[in-house]
Amino acid sequence: MTKGMKRVLCGVCWLAALLTPHPSALAQATPAAVPVTLALKWYHQFQFAGYYAAVEKGFYAAEGLAVTLREPVDRRLPLDLVPAGEAEYGVAAADLLRARAGGAPVVALAVIFQHSPVVLLSRADRGLRGPGDLVGKTVMIEENTAVEFKALLRREGSALVSIRFGPHTWRVDELLDGRVDGRVDYITDEPNRLRERAAEPALLRPLDYGIDFYGDTLFTSERELRAHPDRVAAFRRASLRGWEYAMAHPEELITHILRLPGVAARGVTAEHLRYEAAQMAPLIQAQLVELGHMNRGRWQRMADTYAELGLLQPGFKLNGFLYDPAPRPGARRILYALGG
Repeated sequence: MTKGMKRVLCGVCWLAALLTPHPSALAQATPAAVPVTLALKWYHQFQFAGYYAAVEKGFYAAEGLAVTLREPVDRRLPLDLVPAGEAEYGVAAADLLRARAGGAPVVALAVIFQHSPVVLLSRADRGLRGPGDLVGKTVMIEENTAVEFKALLRREGSALVSIRFGPHTWRVDELLDGRVDGRVDYITDEPNRLRERAAEPALLRPLDYGIDFYGDTLFTSERELRAHPDRVAAFRRASLRGWEYAMAHPEELITHILRLPGVAARGVTAEHLRYEAAQMAPLIQAQLVELGHMNRGRWQRMADTYAELGLLQPGFKLNGFLYDPAPRPGARRILYALGG
């Protein structure tokens, strides 16, 4: 190689070195992931599989988000944490609507369960085949799931005052030994736990009597939406990608969930999670309805049901409650900006 050629090559190398950023400069140029928290409404289980998938498969990271998934602590639920600013996002159900009516500045972002999982669970040998069979019976109930069940009884003409309601213990023992006649639960897991104790379950579903509530819904606060509309859009987008992945790869998510802190200690098994995933599929209806889809008319009918039970003022309007994922050009991503 001639001296002239060496000089040319050295010049090229020098120019390349000049144009190539130092590794530390590259690190500084990459924006750090923004930390946000998603508050879950219960302990780790398949019910939240889409959010685990969004973390594990990097869907949140691809949107520049570092997401922490928070289980309930000291009975503080998402509807306590998000309005208080202790979490940016949360998971709730029909109680989200009541919170909004009560003044909580919450905004529904995406419905995950197109149908509610709430059922009345009893032992088949107790003979509770219809709402009328509950007159004079004892039922364990929890406030957040009470509305659908009480709406069912009211519409079927059952005497609410004659039913003895008690607090939920989240154990099946009281049902097995006859201390209670029924309990309001989720169809996704509790019937299976009753079968494990050699008792055949019987179910009363509000859905079968025309009480068609949404189930788990992703939500945020007005504050988060006003301050960070692009972040809200990114979080919603990544979450729905996670749900699409989770429902297509349940076994992968089951393996992951079993490794999460506290899951094994609660006695959760792979079979429990498989049962839950199978029961969730017809509630999510991913093959029929776009993930996250919300219908304003259904939310309004839910509000009207609350009003029938005296839990909301009649004529409650949804202004500001429903997120618009595809606003018209120039429009903001929230319906209250448009007054509707």
